Amino acid sequence: MERIILKCISTIHDFNIKEFESLKIGVEIQDFTESNLTDKDIADLVSEYKKLFKDFKFTKSMHGPFLDLKPSSPDNEIRNISIKKYLRTLDIAKKLEMDFCIFHSQINPYLNEPSLRKLNNIQAKEVWHEIMKKEKDYKGTVLIENIFEETPDMLRELMDAIDLPNVKTNFDLGHSRLGRVDLENWIKELAPNLAYIHLHSNNKIYDQHHAPTNIEIEELLNLLDKYNVNPVISLEYKSEDVSREVELLRR
Repeated sequence: MERIILKCISTIHDFNIKEFESLKIGVEIQDFTESNLTDKDIADLVSEYKKLFKDFKFTKSMHGPFLDLKPSSPDNEIRNISIKKYLRTLDIAKKLEMDFCIFHSQINPYLNEPSLRKLNNIQAKEVWHEIMKKEKDYKGTVLIENIFEETPDMLRELMDAIDLPNVKTNFDLGHSRLGRVDLENWIKELAPNLAYIHLHSNNKIYDQHHAPTNIEIEELLNLLDKYNVNPVISLEYKSEDVSREVELLRR
């Protein structure tokens, strides 16, 4: 099974395009997670990335902003500013011809009373249908990522509610390690919509973005095979030897 592998970069200065091309891997850019970018900052970054991507033939992905955003908020002002930032991000993704654009689920797992869960999903569905209608010219896939969820249930319910063909799940393995259920439970529950994985690890206490062990990688790949899914895998950690880890994932 051929796997599409990406490497995350924090800023444009981390993008060694020759290394990426020699390894035949894609890139996930994370410059646009910064909350306080000005319009000029964004225009300059888009211009520079356009130059870099001119002849880049591999998968391209970007991570959108997430701090203090809540597109399904019952507070109209918070909802509107969140939608505004999401639409601006998708406009960037369109200009850079991104294959994927990532947003956090913004689920608060402690607001889990059934009526609140249902209300959040109804509001999220309305917002995402509105966003995708307004930005219908974006041809890539929007990804919703688990962040604070301790089990996959609430994210699965959210994805079932949104129910759009171009909105899929990004499973963040490191975030899941801070939860309450094992990896197989996450993969099994999210498999129907699973298009992308953020691969990193931690001590199960803090979100450290450490490199996963060989055992963790082997467990992940075995489960992907077991549930017959082949998501893009994005390395979201600093690596001393990217080529070795890419080879391990491909093998």
